[in-house]
Amino acid sequence: MKVFLSHSTKDKDFVEKLAGDIHAANIEPWLCEVDVLYGDDFVTKIEKGLKEADVTVLIWSPDAAISAWTGNEWRSVLDRETKESRTRLGLVLLRDADFPELLRTKHYIDGRSDAAKAIQQTVVWLERLRNMRRFEESKAASFLLDFDPKDFIGRTSYLEQLQTALVEEQGKFLLWGEAGSGKSMLALKFAWRAQGAFDAVVFQHCGQRSAEEIGVELAGRIGLDVKELAPDQQIAEAKRWLSARRTLFLLDDIWDIDVKELIPAPPLSVRSLSVLCTSRRRSLPWIKRPRSLEVKSFSEEEAESLFSLYLGQETATKHEDSLLKLAERFERLPIAVAVAAEMLASQFGPLDEGTQALKLDQLRTEIHDVPELFQHAITSQPAQDQSLLQAMAVCHPDGFWFPLAADISGLNKAERSESRDRLVNTSLVRPCDREQQRFRLHALLREQLLVSAPVEQLQNKYTSVLYESFEDWENGWRDCQECLSEVIPAIQMLRHEGSINQAVSLAYWGFATAHRVGELDAALRILEEEEKFWENREDPDAKDSLQISYGNQALILKDWGQLEEAMALHKKQEALCIELGSKNGLQASYGNQALILKDWGQLEEAMALHKKQEALCIELGNRSSLGYCYWNWGLLAREQQDRNTERGKLKEALQIFTKLNMPREREAVQHELTSIDKSD
Repeated sequence: MKVFLSHSTKDKDFVEKLAGDIHAANIEPWLCEVDVLYGDDFVTKIEKGLKEADVTVLIWSPDAAISAWTGNEWRSVLDRETKESRTRLGLVLLRDADFPELLRTKHYIDGRSDAAKAIQQTVVWLERLRNMRRFEESKAASFLLDFDPKDFIGRTSYLEQLQTALVEEQGKFLLWGEAGSGKSMLALKFAWRAQGAFDAVVFQHCGQRSAEEIGVELAGRIGLDVKELAPDQQIAEAKRWLSARRTLFLLDDIWDIDVKELIPAPPLSVRSLSVLCTSRRRSLPWIKRPRSLEVKSFSEEEAESLFSLYLGQETATKHEDSLLKLAERFERLPIAVAVAAEMLASQFGPLDEGTQALKLDQLRTEIHDVPELFQHAITSQPAQDQSLLQAMAVCHPDGFWFPLAADISGLNKAERSESRDRLVNTSLVRPCDREQQRFRLHALLREQLLVSAPVEQLQNKYTSVLYESFEDWENGWRDCQECLSEVIPAIQMLRHEGSINQAVSLAYWGFATAHRVGELDAALRILEEEEKFWENREDPDAKDSLQISYGNQALILKDWGQLEEAMALHKKQEALCIELGSKNGLQASYGNQALILKDWGQLEEAMALHKKQEALCIELGNRSSLGYCYWNWGLLAREQQDRNTERGKLKEALQIFTKLNMPREREAVQHELTSIDKSD
């Protein structure tokens, strides 16, 4: 790493000592007294030194404050620092002198009373920056991050503080601030830069979801093969994985403090775990106040740099005052500055200066706050892009599957790809996972879209597209799996518009899909939503739907080993079936209760229920359920060491499955019979 030392000639002795200690730390100092030789082009040499330097250390004193050369040097470096969002300028206050406004907010090392200590602190700071560069150039062995924000600018002091708190030390840290202040972008950029210091980096979006739902998603993102386990077991496995290596764990956009359940704690080893949280909350109970930082709006310099990034330096400089006044309209909120900059870039195009000024003046006249800015940004997009944005707005706020939004928009394949790419290149749509085609809208943009768009019409299209997709779930279950998070919002919308039968069907298809692919937590959430809807109604249809929900919930709980809870739900199902006279529901309940009793070792009680189930199935003519009854009865007889009954019931089951052309069941029972023959 190269360090440019900017100073006045009167501070030469201090600077030479500092240069020596920097060199001793294997960092290369650039000092004009050493690097500019007699006869060299002084200006060219200094420009080359500034350009090649990774960091500039400005030694501040009354003499430096009045030096034109020193002023040119630090202004050049500060401009580069803001544009690159990388620390380029460090300050050492050697003697009392007022800081210029542009330097006033920067942290400085105080060398006024102890110059030797200041030199030591400066070297330590430079070593830390060198390590940050090294980390950025390398990669974690395992990392799961959203996109790398290429339009990120400024925020160098935040990145430095995060480096100290989470790389040099370990523990938990909170970034908090209002919507649009750039918390998530800052956390994401830090993760990309610091990943080389960790074995694993995991970025997990939270949003307005339960800790359980977030934790299950986390286990899946990490790649753990645990989706058929109960949510608490999946979360436990994820926490073990996080604790087994040096991990940077980012929990983004926390709403519910129950998210704490996802953070490993003793007795797991957490010495190597760093946790970064972002939230609109000013504090989180598990993070101490000193380890939190408010993310504020852009400084004027940062806003100016973002305009330069989008519009080019020449245009941004020509219209500097007008652009900054525009940014002030929305308090230099980073997301708003980015949206305005992109919008101006697309409007300016290859226009002459007079037309540019006219366009900018028009925008300043029309926009007075953030909602107006977003509305203008929406309406300035091509018609097909607006259609796609509106479709995205009705999808799940914590990330949606792009093909679903595209189907809702009604765009053809060529149009949807073009619109997606254009919107991603703006600041309106952010990719979460390009491979999985998952994206997210900024919360402020989504709010504005839902205010201005034809919401009822969009929701009707949303439910229609989902309904049609899930209607063929048995063949299209892979696509349906991508949309499982949309099922509950869709059935709520269908109920609201009075389409109860469609809501019932979609709920069943969603449950069946989730059950098929092993996402039992999603299946259970759908069933619990159904239970909430039906439980306070007294009509027979409601009670029948409720007993079905109880039975299916119980099956999932049994798979998770929660047998007592499963049995309680089966008993509720049994009571409703008796009340309704639903013999088919009753036989299913008896059969499933018998399986739990078998697991508990209550074999006689289980046998009695199988006999009740048999009688009901024969009365109803329900041959498939009778086949399952005999299959389970045979396995129960095996536990009782009754070989004759075991063989007889399995043969009866085989005969039924063969006659009904149920190949999977037939093969499984045949395997059981073959194992009996071999053991004999």
